[in-house]
Amino acid sequence: MTKEDFLSELRSSLTGSVSSKVINDNLLYYGDYIDTELRKGRGEEDIFGELGSPRLLARTIIETADGSELRGAERSEEQESRPEPEGPDHAFLLPWPIILLIIFLLMGLIYFVIQVAIALLPVLIVVIVALLIARIIGGRR
Repeated sequence: MTKEDFLSELRSSLTGSVSSKVINDNLLYYGDYIDTELRKGRGEEDIFGELGSPRLLARTIIETADGSELRGAERSEEQESRPEPEGPDHAFLLPWPIILLIIFLLMGLIYFVIQVAIALLPVLIVVIVALLIARIIGGRR
């Protein structure tokens, strides 16, 4: 089996079951992996023996794809009624707009604190100088 044969069989096994993005992502990943291993001097038989059958690999990819990555025809009632996995392997991730909002709010807060510090700086300098003068004059008596 060659790299092209492996990727072709993987593509045909995934087609119709997952989105084209998932197909392209996996073809890119496994193509890069095979190229990297070949550059390391490993033989194709060894690499494909490690990866296993492209059809079995495709079945695993299809089973692990989340609902948005599956084609409409392939979404079964079992997939939709399956409870969300629990545990540390499935951490909650915030969507990117919320992350951006948090970053902008933090930047705004930092900007506000700096502006308040700049506005109060002249007053603080006058108070500190006045206290130093009072201490110096009070210490001479």
